[in-house]
Amino acid sequence: MQNHSNPSSSITAVPVEIRLRQFRHRGKPRIGLLFPYNLSVKKHLLDFPGVRWTKSHRCFYIEEDAQQLNQLVNHCRGKVWIKLSDLRSPVSNPTVSTNPKSPVHKKSGKASKKHVPLHCEVRQKIVEYRQWLEQKRYRPTTVKTYVSFMHQFFSRHHGLSWDAISIDIITRYNYDEFIVKGKSYSAQNQWINAVKLYLRVNSLEVGDLVNIERPRRSKTLPNVLSSSEVQRILQVTTNVKHRTLLMLLYSSGLRIGEALDLQVKDIRSEEGLIYLRSAKGGKDRRVPLSPVLLKQLRLYYNLYRPRRHLFTGQSKDRYSNRSAANVLKRAAIKAGIKRRITLHTLRHSYATHLTQRGIGLRYVQDILGHQSPKTTMIYTQLSGNDLRTVRSPLDDMEL
Repeated sequence: MQNHSNPSSSITAVPVEIRLRQFRHRGKPRIGLLFPYNLSVKKHLLDFPGVRWTKSHRCFYIEEDAQQLNQLVNHCRGKVWIKLSDLRSPVSNPTVSTNPKSPVHKKSGKASKKHVPLHCEVRQKIVEYRQWLEQKRYRPTTVKTYVSFMHQFFSRHHGLSWDAISIDIITRYNYDEFIVKGKSYSAQNQWINAVKLYLRVNSLEVGDLVNIERPRRSKTLPNVLSSSEVQRILQVTTNVKHRTLLMLLYSSGLRIGEALDLQVKDIRSEEGLIYLRSAKGGKDRRVPLSPVLLKQLRLYYNLYRPRRHLFTGQSKDRYSNRSAANVLKRAAIKAGIKRRITLHTLRHSYATHLTQRGIGLRYVQDILGHQSPKTTMIYTQLSGNDLRTVRSPLDDMEL
């Protein structure tokens, strides 16, 4: 396969800044998007589903909603600058009633806290936090997760200044949000990473963080599919793009982020390899390219003609994780698989099936990109080959 992509270009050669203005339109609070006329910027904004045009105010606008504003900032990141400092008052969520007699407040006081608007200084610090993570080349999914955790933390502590975080507040939140609610080890671990980095970025000293201990990692075995189950999933997936994506994930053992970050040029058909750039841990690696997958990739390429990213959505941007997850969910239902599986299940299944075929752990470790062989060794437990050869003492009894 060859890469036919054109060199990437910015929206416009001259930097365009979008200024924000809060106003009311049709009885609801809105945020106006003001900028010198630019056709490329206009088209890019209209690609965002929440942007509308108002003739009376003669500007594009979105709902005055913190979540939608953050999504718009992400949509424009790297292409056009949005001046958040124009917002002199906190962005509210219009879907949450401020009437204490409303059903929302009667049902649960916690429900309203979810949408508490952030103070402009806190909001600006979170933007700077995001920029720091991006400059340090953290993966986009990591940036999104860490920023989301800090946004949620400050939303739960309405009125807390960006620099007023204390060890007591962090410890209490860590317990109430993750221990009491029974959230996963992974989520709690990511939250701890996020808040520690936030303190570091802003040079905040809160004392000894020893009380914010990382949870003990669970010893449960990951869920895997049998070879016949994987085959059924692929057989019922008739859409060429969807089928190609699932075949890629299983045949190469990729993480979903790695698969969706692939570019056309990363498929090295002559070498029989797939090149992964800046994968988890910021490391490059290569994985085998299955001849069966290559045949499917050529079929997919001839139909869709991707230019840069191998998999794109309707807007020609990188295919989203959620869309990919929905592809597997629908395929599993069609294949009659009732237990819960995820895209990562295909990676676990690939590694397990390799060990069942006698592939050495060192090769599996390199292909999966594990830093430690201990991580890879779990697949020897999953394969069960050695366990099946163990003879039970019961077998030697005459009963």
